[in-house]
Amino acid sequence: MKKRIIIILFLFMTMAVLPMLSVRGWDSLLSPDAESSEPERSAPGDSAGNDSEDSFIILDTSTGNTVKLSGKEFLRGALSYEMAPSFETEALKAQAVACYTYFSRLREHQRENPDPEMKGADIKADLSIGQFYLSDSQLREKWGSSYEKGISKIKSVCDSVYGMTITDSGGELIDAAYHANSGGCTEDAGEVFGIENKNLRSVASPGDAYAPDYITDTAFTADEFRERLHNSGSEIKFSGSPEDYIKSCDCTPAGTVRKINICGTSLTGQQIRKAFDLNSAVFAIEYSDGIFTFTVRGCGHGVGMSQYGANSMALSGAGFEEILLHYYSDAEIRSQEFI
Repeated sequence: MKKRIIIILFLFMTMAVLPMLSVRGWDSLLSPDAESSEPERSAPGDSAGNDSEDSFIILDTSTGNTVKLSGKEFLRGALSYEMAPSFETEALKAQAVACYTYFSRLREHQRENPDPEMKGADIKADLSIGQFYLSDSQLREKWGSSYEKGISKIKSVCDSVYGMTITDSGGELIDAAYHANSGGCTEDAGEVFGIENKNLRSVASPGDAYAPDYITDTAFTADEFRERLHNSGSEIKFSGSPEDYIKSCDCTPAGTVRKINICGTSLTGQQIRKAFDLNSAVFAIEYSDGIFTFTVRGCGHGVGMSQYGANSMALSGAGFEEILLHYYSDAEIRSQEFI
């Protein structure tokens, strides 16, 4: 007999009719700068220096070298890594400001308290696989004949918002977290990261419903279910029928699974997400005929700006500042000039 184990109830909100998104998916990425020269590189162990001009120094973990990029070049590559060019211009602008704020905050902290292992760099990334930043050569290869059109849009977007940051009321850079889509409602930072943040509070994001793979299903046999949890390092002692494994569950108002009790052992939703490679920790579980099925809503940690939610707002006429101030609470947008 089929038995359902409902872990959360999906929250279907009454929404105004929003236009369907037309996106090309996450493989549609652009180049940071078609006309730029190769970035400066230094040998392993050498400091690239912490100059006062706007620049970002990346420790390439694949080589041990440091790579120095101008602020604008870095922004173009970072935006291209995060968001497809088919997104609305105002959504791209919002993402560019969020990227610049996020990495500027990391740079600020690193330069104030240098980590010797960083070799003078501000951030670290595996540039061989295009982590956080996509180089011109990587993007030419990825975009092919669409490269020129794509880079033109990215350059225009980045140039229009370059130097803009998101701050708190005291002028400090905020932790501008972002993710693909929240599943209808973003999450409080404290629920996911364990640290409360006044700028990262739960807000409605109904446009997420139009994202590709907004709802995904993943199925596991009872044997696979047990094996995944054992391999995750949990100390669950399975007993009884699989339909009785799950004893209770606690969820946040936004739908994220806080705690789930499996055969007497308590696990977090994030632990379950990692163990089963789920898109998010907003999920329901159903057991039937020897199969556990996870129905998952959203993609990513769910904190901060939803990229697909931002695109939906842009399609409805919102500007990038309105988008940012919706997703980041108690925040301001400031601009600085560079010589």
